[in-house]
Amino acid sequence: MNTTSADIPAMGVLEKDFDLVGERSMEVQYYEVQTEVATRSSSGKLKSTDIYRQRLMVEPGGGAAGKADKFTCARFSVQRDDSPEVTIPALEGFSYEVDKELLNKNDLDEQGQLYGIPEATFEGLTDDTGAKLSFEVGYQVYSAFFYYHGFTDYAEPTSEGKGAQHLKKVGDKIVHDAAFVESPIPGKLAKEGSNWKNGEVTLEFKGLTVLDDRPCAILGFDSGACPWVMPMNYMPVMNLKTVGNSNYRGDIYLDLESKWVRKLEMILSEITVTSMWGLPVDKSIPVSTLAIRAMSKDEFAQLQV
Repeated sequence: MNTTSADIPAMGVLEKDFDLVGERSMEVQYYEVQTEVATRSSSGKLKSTDIYRQRLMVEPGGGAAGKADKFTCARFSVQRDDSPEVTIPALEGFSYEVDKELLNKNDLDEQGQLYGIPEATFEGLTDDTGAKLSFEVGYQVYSAFFYYHGFTDYAEPTSEGKGAQHLKKVGDKIVHDAAFVESPIPGKLAKEGSNWKNGEVTLEFKGLTVLDDRPCAILGFDSGACPWVMPMNYMPVMNLKTVGNSNYRGDIYLDLESKWVRKLEMILSEITVTSMWGLPVDKSIPVSTLAIRAMSKDEFAQLQV
């Protein structure tokens, strides 16, 4: 006797069409966002491990509030290698609004700010001991904010080309609208001429699961090979330039009911070469691991202590 998909109850679920980009819930969302950056030398020796932790509250836009979502950082901390974890007081309560319809194709607003995040906020930051953050750490703190947007965006529909709205069945896979897009690298540390180019970005409807008692779709994304170049504004007497090749890949757990991301796990692997006045001075292999998880309001409040 031959068994067909109709004879297996689970197959009916796997073969049905899903709407991954329907109307989102208007409930306030709470997230813990953690970025770990482990940097190795060209010989493979571990040079440093830094961990950036953020508590982020998202108030959905809509209705009388307009279309912009409001993002508020309740707490931001940094832990460098074995040093004690420190917080950044200036970022406690820092908020900004994002209206996707007001951003250009590179997600910049009219002032050239990525996702409308005011970069001036991240200049001259100090930790809770009063120590000023180094320029590298300050840039990573700034990066942690747009990482959330840049990667959760893959669970949202696109206005052009293919996006999450084209994934209907488990197993569907597309070349995403972001494929081969070239964009400037954000931040005042990056001089004019800094740019990043995506490879063949793919997005796949990998499966279904239950997370936090909620049904979720698992979406996998992969950037392909991404070349980039970044002349840097570090010190006037230093003509620094870093070139690299990167790949980022990860999984998004999308709540099928609320249409908000419940969890995201991503790895960004890079090989970078820094030169001064055209002479190589450093080659390193940083690997950044991003973990985003949704939480309840009560848990979010407890983690502020």
